[in-house]
Amino acid sequence: MLHQGFYLTVELSRTMVRYEHLDYYEEERTAVITFDRPEQMNTLHKPMISELESAVTRAESNEENRAVVLRGSEDAFSAGYDLDDDDTDEREYSVSEWLDAMESYTHIKTIYELDLPVIAAVDGYALAGGANTALICDLTISTKRAKIGYPDVRMGGLPATLVHPFVMGSIKHARELFYSGKMVSGEEAARMGMVNRCVPHDELIDEVWTEIEALRKTPKPVVTILKHRLNDVMEVQGYRPGNKNTEFLASLTSLTEEGQRFYEIQEEDGFDAALDWMHGENKP
Repeated sequence: MLHQGFYLTVELSRTMVRYEHLDYYEEERTAVITFDRPEQMNTLHKPMISELESAVTRAESNEENRAVVLRGSEDAFSAGYDLDDDDTDEREYSVSEWLDAMESYTHIKTIYELDLPVIAAVDGYALAGGANTALICDLTISTKRAKIGYPDVRMGGLPATLVHPFVMGSIKHARELFYSGKMVSGEEAARMGMVNRCVPHDELIDEVWTEIEALRKTPKPVVTILKHRLNDVMEVQGYRPGNKNTEFLASLTSLTEEGQRFYEIQEEDGFDAALDWMHGENKP
């Protein structure tokens, strides 16, 4: 089958685009986007986020496309935002610029508002911002060896976007994950309602394409309308206004004593020492 070409590098029937930090190709009316920073566990940094937005927009611009697939290379979907991202603007922002910057935290927003359905194929780690990216997708299919969670809360920070309460079967499951910062397996994520289903590693790609073949039986305009109407349900529940407040609070929390402690330890004693503190017990 053509979809086995997920693992090929050359195929004449494809539209292929090579970005610096991700791969993109179109096949069988589907755009496949692969995060390609395996040595960094596909962590998200500004250049990669910019490329992701470009790739998703490219997929939507082709009227023949019916779906987008997001996946990660090698052993991770995405381990979250890159803590060593040095592409940082150090200048001081005005209040209006700061608010605009939060509003344009756009890869989550772009996926959410896209006319095409987006399917996340999650294998390995999907943590923090990587978990949000996977869960904001219309469908999320994981493997049994997937690890999903928000360990960043143990650093004293807040997730910039709260997706969980709007996609999980119970607010109590969201509380369990966020309060503890623990990771759960793909099977547990399926039980908690975070992912649509969990399959063995070697069945992931076939399962994704089974879903694509199913949705192609429904006319494209109908799928688009349904996606936006279902998003309206999330809006009524407070998804957008709630996350504006969350982004603001996440920014403030990062400046507190608790939010800075991880980075102070990293600066003084190294990254491993900071991780030991992060996963240690009895924080004040």
